[in-house]
Amino acid sequence: MNNQYYILVDNEQSGPFSYDELTEMGLDIHTRVLSPLADTWQDACDLPEFYPYFESRGIYLPTGDNLASFGWRFLAYVIDYVILSFLLNFILRFLASNGIKFTLGTYNDLLKMPINEILLLQLITSITLVLYNSICEASPMKGSLGKKLCRIVVVDVDGMGQSYLNALLRSVGKAISIFLLYTGFLPILFTEHRQALHDMIAKTYVVKL
Repeated sequence: MNNQYYILVDNEQSGPFSYDELTEMGLDIHTRVLSPLADTWQDACDLPEFYPYFESRGIYLPTGDNLASFGWRFLAYVIDYVILSFLLNFILRFLASNGIKFTLGTYNDLLKMPINEILLLQLITSITLVLYNSICEASPMKGSLGKKLCRIVVVDVDGMGQSYLNALLRSVGKAISIFLLYTGFLPILFTEHRQALHDMIAKTYVVKL
């Protein structure tokens, strides 16, 4: 039973191979495999016994069982909120040293700010959020610092990391989710794949390691 995997190579059946032989060959997620436990050909990514192998290569397939819960994602968001607060404070101090100042001592100060300053502050905040998330998610971390601490990553349907453009699209979508009074996060609670609005836009999944 150990040597009964077959694969398709240029549409030609090849094998039999053992599990170890297949993984040593550098099995791809879309390699067509005939398992000893199945009667039909399947992609390697659809065979649970290969999940540990793909994870060892940094490929985290969204299987359903490993999707991050709302609680873990909320905790990661809180951590990122703290990090972004420090980052935004640094940016505002830098701008102030160059003559661009905002008076933000209290909530009343915000209410008294001219509309053009409010819009500029919102733009700076949104750009900081988008760049922070997109750079982190397109990096080998596959997620923000908060997600890394919570051991969750953002992947595509094939369990791979994102390109920068896709991470940028997702980050802009997250900014929209926040702008909509955070309602863009609510679908995590009831959608099949626990996707927020920005996940649906970018076709991504958040999985727990």
